[in-house]
Amino acid sequence: MKIKYHKTKFLKSALKLNDWVSPLGSEIVFVGYSNVGKSRTLNTLTNKKKLTRVSKKPGRTQLINFFEINSDLRLIDFPGYGYSKININCKKKINKWTYFYLKNRVCLHGIVLLSDIRFSLKNLDIKILLIAKKRNIPVLILLTKSDKLSFFQKKNKKKNIYLQLQKLNLNFNIIFFSNITLEGLEDLKKNLEMWII
Repeated sequence: MKIKYHKTKFLKSALKLNDWVSPLGSEIVFVGYSNVGKSRTLNTLTNKKKLTRVSKKPGRTQLINFFEINSDLRLIDFPGYGYSKININCKKKINKWTYFYLKNRVCLHGIVLLSDIRFSLKNLDIKILLIAKKRNIPVLILLTKSDKLSFFQKKNKKKNIYLQLQKLNLNFNIIFFSNITLEGLEDLKKNLEMWII
């Protein structure tokens, strides 16, 4: 299915189940640690610089943001996890509803997990990948900020992450991505379109 990303519009922000959008149609979620570039990636994907608020301060997004492409398809921007300066109670609530969504949302059709290419996958990343495997939800791992490394550095990083996944008996697609050079943008679009029939 060819997705018209440029038609994406903001629907609402919410955290608790009762405030979420009705689970009709299909949803693709964007998750990752704070400051990996989720909001900026959504802006790049939709070619809308102001679709999501981009902040240099980690942990800015503290609600689940629902965006609608059409009546049957939504993109979901989750709060970044792992940011230590967020109030502990707020962090617990974010984690609770993030995991509840990923484990139970019936209209979830795919997960884009963003990870800064300069680092290995971390504990919370792995936890989400294991949830996806259990539910048989497709995942695309986006290694963001790829412009910061050389070709050979990127190649080695990708190899190491594949090895990290193999040890856990996980097998997901991995692509490089840069909001500056637009590396990986077309591959990202192709992967998302394969998830939506």
